[in-house]
Amino acid sequence: MLVGQLRVDAPSRISRRLIAPALPDFHARHPLLEIFLSSSDRRIDLAREGIDCALRVGSPGSNNLSVKPLGKLRMINCASPHYLARFGTPNTPTDLNHHQMVRYQPMAPGEPPAPWEWMDDHDHHTLNLDGPVSVNNAENYIACALAGLGLIQVPVFDVQEHLDCGDLIEVLAAWTAPAIPIQLVHSYGHGHYRPRRLQAFNHWLSNLLAPIIKA
Repeated sequence: MLVGQLRVDAPSRISRRLIAPALPDFHARHPLLEIFLSSSDRRIDLAREGIDCALRVGSPGSNNLSVKPLGKLRMINCASPHYLARFGTPNTPTDLNHHQMVRYQPMAPGEPPAPWEWMDDHDHHTLNLDGPVSVNNAENYIACALAGLGLIQVPVFDVQEHLDCGDLIEVLAAWTAPAIPIQLVHSYGHGHYRPRRLQAFNHWLSNLLAPIIKA
């Protein structure tokens, strides 16, 4: 029987849409184990903030962390019908010169906004597009796209319901950004020791995320 507390950090949108709704299942399996769920889109210092493990999308961060790769998140380009009616639908990457994007600004000091990315015959391309607004979290990123403020590049699972109902429209389907790695990181060292509560959560989370991740 697992007891105690496990402190977990995950991106806010994944926490709200996937982890929190499924926690009753985890609690039913481990009723004496308490989960503290921290949610943000910034890179936290696990040791400083007392976090046992963190779900990271993109770079895992510090080299001092142990990393368990979970797979990759497939990306999609999209925009609102209002935006496309105003600016037109881009058909090839050369059309991007006449478009704007919602700019994603990382929390790290000094880092520039993320560029627009796409793959073409296995070549990776980037382009710095202008935009009327910059954001630092996924919730605002998608909300600004829904408001017609620009194109966005986002994991498919994040916007599937908006695509299904037509609030967002896929564009440039042949020129998407590379799939983004997703991994679970912790600071228990690089040996074989893992607290049993962490092992249990790792297994549960891997199964939970499996439908949205490609190996």
